[in-house]
Amino acid sequence: MRVLELLAPARNADIGIAAIDCGADAVYLAGPAFGARKDAGNSIEEIARLCSYAHKFGARVFLTVNTILYDNELAQARQLMIDAQEAGVDAFIVQDLAVFAFEGINVPLHASTQCAIRDVQTACFYESLGAARLVLERELSIEKVKEIRKAVSCELEFFVHGALCVCYSGQCYMSERIAGRSAN
Repeated sequence: MRVLELLAPARNADIGIAAIDCGADAVYLAGPAFGARKDAGNSIEEIARLCSYAHKFGARVFLTVNTILYDNELAQARQLMIDAQEAGVDAFIVQDLAVFAFEGINVPLHASTQCAIRDVQTACFYESLGAARLVLERELSIEKVKEIRKAVSCELEFFVHGALCVCYSGQCYMSERIAGRSAN
Protein backbone atom coordinates (compact mmCIF):
# COMPACT_ATOMS: atom_id res chain seq x y z
CA MET A 1 0.00 0.00 0.00
CA ARG A 2 1.38 3.39 -0.97
CA VAL A 3 -1.61 5.41 0.21
CA LEU A 4 -2.53 6.53 3.67
CA GLU A 5 -5.17 4.52 5.48
CA LEU A 6 -7.09 5.82 8.47
CA LEU A 7 -7.34 2.81 10.77
CA ALA A 8 -9.38 3.33 13.92
CA PRO A 9 -9.76 1.19 17.03
CA ALA A 10 -13.26 -0.14 17.63
CA ARG A 11 -14.18 -1.57 20.99
CA ASN A 12 -17.29 -3.12 19.47
CA ALA A 13 -19.37 -3.22 16.28
CA ASP A 14 -21.31 -0.05 17.08
CA ILE A 15 -18.12 1.95 17.61
CA GLY A 16 -16.67 0.44 14.43
CA ILE A 17 -19.77 1.49 12.48
CA ALA A 18 -19.48 5.02 13.90
CA ALA A 19 -15.80 5.17 12.92
CA ILE A 20 -16.65 4.10 9.36
CA ASP A 21 -19.45 6.67 9.23
CA CYS A 22 -16.87 9.29 10.24
CA GLY A 23 -14.46 8.32 7.46
CA ALA A 24 -12.28 5.48 8.75
CA ASP A 25 -10.90 3.31 5.95
CA ALA A 26 -10.55 0.37 8.33
CA VAL A 27 -11.21 -0.53 11.95
CA TYR A 28 -9.73 -3.09 14.30
CA LEU A 29 -11.27 -4.89 17.23
CA ALA A 30 -10.85 -7.95 19.42
CA GLY A 31 -12.78 -11.17 19.09
CA PRO A 32 -14.13 -13.29 21.93
CA ALA A 33 -10.61 -14.40 22.94
CA PHE A 34 -6.89 -13.84 22.35
CA GLY A 35 -7.05 -10.07 22.00
CA ALA A 36 -4.74 -7.94 24.13
CA ARG A 37 -7.70 -5.82 25.25
CA LYS A 38 -9.33 -8.37 27.52
CA ASP A 39 -12.54 -6.43 28.14
CA ALA A 40 -13.11 -5.57 24.48
CA GLY A 41 -14.01 -9.02 23.20
CA ASN A 42 -16.75 -9.37 20.60
CA SER A 43 -18.78 -12.34 19.42
CA ILE A 44 -18.37 -13.72 15.92
CA GLU A 45 -21.92 -12.54 15.21
CA GLU A 46 -21.00 -8.95 16.12
CA ILE A 47 -17.84 -9.18 14.02
CA ALA A 48 -19.94 -10.42 11.07
CA ARG A 49 -22.36 -7.51 11.54
CA LEU A 50 -19.49 -5.02 11.49
CA CYS A 51 -17.89 -6.67 8.44
CA SER A 52 -21.17 -6.58 6.54
CA TYR A 53 -21.58 -2.87 7.26
CA ALA A 54 -17.94 -2.00 6.56
CA HIS A 55 -17.83 -3.79 3.23
CA LYS A 56 -20.86 -1.82 1.96
CA PHE A 57 -18.67 1.28 2.17
CA GLY A 58 -15.37 -0.22 1.03
CA ALA A 59 -13.98 -0.23 4.58
CA ARG A 60 -12.09 -3.14 6.09
CA VAL A 61 -12.18 -4.91 9.45
CA PHE A 62 -9.09 -6.28 11.17
CA LEU A 63 -9.34 -8.68 14.11
CA THR A 64 -6.71 -8.71 16.83
CA VAL A 65 -5.30 -12.08 17.83
CA ASN A 66 -2.38 -10.36 19.48
CA THR A 67 -1.58 -12.29 22.63
CA ILE A 68 1.06 -14.92 23.18
CA LEU A 69 -0.65 -18.28 22.92
CA TYR A 70 -0.07 -21.30 25.12
CA ASP A 71 0.29 -24.63 23.32
CA ASN A 72 -3.11 -25.76 24.63
CA GLU A 73 -4.72 -22.64 23.08
CA LEU A 74 -3.45 -23.06 19.51
CA ALA A 75 -6.36 -25.11 18.20
CA GLN A 76 -8.91 -22.75 19.75
CA ALA A 77 -7.11 -19.69 18.37
CA ARG A 78 -6.97 -21.21 14.89
CA GLN A 79 -10.68 -22.06 15.00
CA LEU A 80 -11.50 -18.53 16.13
CA MET A 81 -9.54 -17.17 13.18
CA ILE A 82 -11.30 -19.52 10.74
CA ASP A 83 -14.69 -18.46 12.13
CA ALA A 84 -13.77 -14.76 11.94
CA GLN A 85 -12.46 -15.21 8.41
CA GLU A 86 -15.79 -16.77 7.42
CA ALA A 87 -17.54 -13.81 9.13
CA GLY A 88 -15.71 -11.49 6.75
CA VAL A 89 -12.65 -10.08 8.49
CA ASP A 90 -10.10 -8.67 6.09
CA ALA A 91 -6.92 -9.30 8.12
CA PHE A 92 -5.66 -10.47 11.49
CA ILE A 93 -3.33 -8.45 13.70
CA VAL A 94 -1.17 -11.11 15.37
CA GLN A 95 1.69 -11.52 17.80
CA ASP A 96 2.39 -15.21 18.36
CA LEU A 97 4.74 -16.78 15.82
CA ALA A 98 2.68 -19.99 15.74
CA VAL A 99 -0.15 -18.14 13.99
CA PHE A 100 2.00 -17.71 10.88
CA ALA A 101 1.95 -21.50 10.46
CA PHE A 102 -1.82 -21.98 10.90
CA GLU A 103 -3.41 -23.78 7.96
CA GLY A 104 -6.58 -22.45 6.41
CA ILE A 105 -6.00 -18.76 7.12
CA ASN A 106 -6.46 -17.00 3.79
CA VAL A 107 -6.59 -13.34 4.78
CA PRO A 108 -3.46 -11.26 5.43
CA LEU A 109 -1.60 -11.39 8.71
CA HIS A 110 -0.37 -8.13 10.17
CA ALA A 111 2.50 -8.36 12.66
CA SER A 112 1.25 -6.45 15.71
CA THR A 113 3.09 -3.68 17.49
CA GLN A 114 3.33 -6.34 20.21
CA CYS A 115 5.97 -8.01 17.97
CA ALA A 116 8.43 -5.25 18.97
CA ILE A 117 9.40 -4.34 15.39
CA ARG A 118 11.96 -1.60 15.95
CA ASP A 119 14.78 -2.43 13.55
CA VAL A 120 15.47 -3.69 10.04
CA GLN A 121 16.37 -7.22 11.15
CA THR A 122 13.08 -7.75 13.00
CA ALA A 123 11.11 -6.20 10.14
CA CYS A 124 12.77 -8.53 7.63
CA PHE A 125 12.13 -11.52 9.90
CA TYR A 126 8.38 -10.88 10.08
CA GLU A 127 8.18 -10.20 6.36
CA SER A 128 9.93 -13.55 5.77
CA LEU A 129 7.24 -15.28 7.85
CA GLY A 130 4.62 -13.89 5.51
CA ALA A 131 3.40 -10.78 7.31
CA ALA A 132 1.56 -8.59 4.81
CA ARG A 133 1.89 -5.59 7.12
CA LEU A 134 4.20 -4.62 9.96
CA VAL A 135 2.82 -2.49 12.76
CA LEU A 136 5.92 -0.62 13.86
CA GLU A 137 6.66 0.46 17.39
CA ARG A 138 5.26 3.89 18.07
CA GLU A 139 8.51 4.96 19.72
CA LEU A 140 10.46 4.98 16.44
CA SER A 141 11.93 8.07 14.85
CA ILE A 142 10.94 8.95 11.29
CA GLU A 143 14.53 8.13 10.25
CA LYS A 144 14.16 4.59 11.61
CA VAL A 145 10.81 4.18 9.84
CA LYS A 146 12.44 5.24 6.56
CA GLU A 147 15.26 2.73 7.12
CA ILE A 148 12.74 -0.09 7.64
CA ARG A 149 10.72 1.07 4.61
CA LYS A 150 13.81 0.68 2.40
CA ALA A 151 14.44 -2.84 3.70
CA VAL A 152 10.99 -4.42 3.29
CA SER A 153 8.34 -4.47 0.60
CA CYS A 154 5.31 -5.25 2.77
CA GLU A 155 2.94 -2.60 4.12
CA LEU A 156 3.95 -0.54 7.14
CA GLU A 157 1.64 0.82 9.80
CA PHE A 158 2.53 3.41 12.37
CA PHE A 159 0.52 4.91 15.23
CA VAL A 160 0.01 8.66 14.97
CA HIS A 161 -2.18 8.94 18.06
CA GLY A 162 -2.66 7.01 21.25
CA ALA A 163 -1.19 6.22 24.61
CA LEU A 164 2.54 5.81 24.83
CA CYS A 165 3.57 3.00 27.11
CA VAL A 166 6.57 3.44 29.37
CA CYS A 167 7.85 0.06 28.17
CA TYR A 168 8.98 -1.08 24.75
CA SER A 169 6.04 -2.21 22.64
CA GLY A 170 5.55 -5.94 22.92
CA GLN A 171 7.71 -6.25 25.99
CA CYS A 172 5.34 -5.04 28.70
CA TYR A 173 5.54 -6.99 31.91
CA MET A 174 4.16 -4.33 34.26
CA SER A 175 0.53 -5.36 33.66
CA GLU A 176 1.31 -8.92 34.63
CA ARG A 177 3.11 -7.82 37.77
CA ILE A 178 0.32 -5.50 38.88
CA ALA A 179 -2.80 -7.32 37.71
CA GLY A 180 -1.72 -10.90 37.03
CA ARG A 181 -2.51 -10.59 33.30
CA SER A 182 0.14 -9.91 30.71
CA ALA A 183 -0.38 -7.18 28.14
CA ASN A 184 1.46 -9.54 25.79
